[in-house]
Amino acid sequence: MAVVAFELSGTNTAVGLVQLGLGLSMLILGPFGGVFADRVSKKPLVIWGEALIGASFAVTGVMILTGTLTLFWLTALTAVMGVVYAFLGPALQAWVAEVVPRTILPNAVALNQLASSANRVLGPFVAGLMLGSAVIGSGGAYLFMGALFVMVVLTVSRLPATTPKLDAERRAVSVELMQGIRYVVRNPVIRTLMLLYMTVVAVGFMWQIALPAFLERHLDRSPTDVGLIFTINAISSLVAIVPLTAIVGTRWAWPAMYVCIGLLGVGFFMLAVASTFTMTVVATLALGPGMSGFILLNNTLTMANTDAGFFGRVMSLTMLAWGFQAATALPFGMLADAFGEREMLWSFGALLLVIAFVCGWTTRNLQRQSLNVSEL
Repeated sequence: MAVVAFELSGTNTAVGLVQLGLGLSMLILGPFGGVFADRVSKKPLVIWGEALIGASFAVTGVMILTGTLTLFWLTALTAVMGVVYAFLGPALQAWVAEVVPRTILPNAVALNQLASSANRVLGPFVAGLMLGSAVIGSGGAYLFMGALFVMVVLTVSRLPATTPKLDAERRAVSVELMQGIRYVVRNPVIRTLMLLYMTVVAVGFMWQIALPAFLERHLDRSPTDVGLIFTINAISSLVAIVPLTAIVGTRWAWPAMYVCIGLLGVGFFMLAVASTFTMTVVATLALGPGMSGFILLNNTLTMANTDAGFFGRVMSLTMLAWGFQAATALPFGMLADAFGEREMLWSFGALLLVIAFVCGWTTRNLQRQSLNVSEL
């Protein structure tokens, strides 16, 4: 998406604009997606959502190949995916929590994150080959992604359905939404994890927004080389988070999470000073494990400390972090165009290190509360 947006306009601002369509959809509809996830059977919701995403990819691919894709249509089609993700994300997370025994839920969440990281190894590698191919290109890559969702829908159709909430237990959507918000606000552990997640996700992925322009302007490389960078990033993420799955239910989960934030900040600094493509690759060896490790540990701690009846709504509020990240991509992209990619990377690296230090120092009591809840 970032490569196509940059090729259409040649600016970081355009990349941020496309992300804005995704972000606004998720920010506006995300909380409602959690309410529906706690009310309805998740299977049909997920099937229809995956089908719509696949169709959006396919339409984008056709428009690229026919030369009709514009920045407006790329933004609009991305916004459609944002609407779907707002309902799909909480349903998928809550579905895991419903089919897995509570005693091994942290391990199940960790396994789910491990699978996602494994997918990120193969995906960028294949996409990079397609983007660099004169025959396939970005249009073929989008069509291939759309075709994959046919397999996704067929696979999901074979999973067990979940039981919807009884009519007698349902309240108005607005009432259940406020119940979820109050639940988060009144729970200091969940509240802290949620705020931390929103902040780190919003800042931690900004290097990917600026990467196509960084490669072209500072290293004289093609923007399509992001495929190789993302592949190395994903491989390092997978290698790093495998041992972390062993500590997700222990007292080491909280300090390890803050170490991951600090590692992410170091990766930003390394990227900011990179003068060669090799140095850029080395920086991703810190960026990948830092972000993936943080997401793994934060999601696991959040699910382990959430009551079953609020899984969908709590996870929908964590989805707001992705909407916020996408929505802030536009102003951050504009800042990168105005002041430079390196300056933006320095600033965000410093912010992440401050977050890691301050939060790590002030949340020792929350760590003890989290362990007490997980042992129940």
